[in-house]
Amino acid sequence: MRRLSTAAALTTLFLIPAASAQAQTEGTYITTADVERTEADGLARLRENANRTISDLMIRHVDVGDEQLGVAVVQRTKRAPGGPLRGIAHVKLDEIYYVLSGSGTMVSGGPMTDISETNSALLGPMQSGLMQGGTSQKMGPGDMVIVPKGVPHSWSEITTDTISYLIFRTDPEKVMELK
Repeated sequence: MRRLSTAAALTTLFLIPAASAQAQTEGTYITTADVERTEADGLARLRENANRTISDLMIRHVDVGDEQLGVAVVQRTKRAPGGPLRGIAHVKLDEIYYVLSGSGTMVSGGPMTDISETNSALLGPMQSGLMQGGTSQKMGPGDMVIVPKGVPHSWSEITTDTISYLIFRTDPEKVMELK
């Protein structure tokens, strides 16, 4: 599968060492089948509930000693451009997005207003609010973006019925649940 070749390379870069000190020379492997199964499960979740616009399913999230690393598959439904743009900023997580399928425009950076704070088991503490400005970038299969912790981000437009992407998350403060 050509569309996962870069994802496979990224997964190898993030070859996730096992949690125990004894197993530091081992890794946690994520196969193409794992990615495809999780992607299919996420798309099924979106189809089951017409009001759902996002599915974020963790493939693996493991303790690597000083920090934790995770890989998830996220899908979002079509979004027309325009109107207020609500974004999020992860307080303790850095993320790398790798688009598997679909296309859209991501906005990152800039200030947020009307900020609210939440804390979830999946993503730890987050801020959300109305984005003001930022940098827009059209993204499609094979494109990537690195989003440092604290940087607001959102999709201002999704031009296909859905967009699917891998997210690699670093978790130095171990705020996410292991899987």
